[in-house]
Amino acid sequence: MLKIRLVSKKGGVNMSRGLSSMRIERLNMLLGTLRSRDYISRDGIMTECRYTSSRTLESDIRFLREVFGAKIHYSRRVLGYILEDAGKYILDGGEK
Repeated sequence: MLKIRLVSKKGGVNMSRGLSSMRIERLNMLLGTLRSRDYISRDGIMTECRYTSSRTLESDIRFLREVFGAKIHYSRRVLGYILEDAGKYILDGGEK
């Protein structure tokens, strides 16, 4: 049986921390979008990742920073978000 677990910089994530399958999908889409370009505006992320709330976007960015150590920052120079390092956000399909 294949077990999938999320691995954070702290060695694992408690699912009660708000990691529904919908949130995992959003986080993957957000990281993929940030990885695909040098920078992207908030509106660009909202559109491309189909966010309906800027609060949800900010919450997801904060979660990636705090739990997985992602280095995401907003640059006033380019008026967009920049991903310097995705941190330790991986899906581990190995058995444990």
